[in-house]
Amino acid sequence: MVIDPHILRSLHRSELRKKILFYLHEIYPSSTYLSEIARIVRSDPSNVKGALVGMGNRYNGDSSLVYLGLVEEINHNGFRYYKLTEHGKKVVEFLKTYQSYYSRFM
Repeated sequence: MVIDPHILRSLHRSELRKKILFYLHEIYPSSTYLSEIARIVRSDPSNVKGALVGMGNRYNGDSSLVYLGLVEEINHNGFRYYKLTEHGKKVVEFLKTYQSYYSRFM
């Protein structure tokens, strides 16, 4: 599988994006809401929102998980939920093998 270098760069630049992806992979195919993700990954909800959808200067929207197609935002009855996409699932599975490979050299 070939992963877009922009996706890999975005994930390597943010430990929070990776934590969110790995958590959503853990609960796949279920979706969850922002404050639940923040609680599980032990981060502030505003930082999680930035990683998911971008927010001002701190979180570039072009590097957000939703923009990259790794996570989808679902609006249901006035609430927003987040779910790993099929592409996101493949990227996480790639990252798991990739990390175990590169950890041998560190």
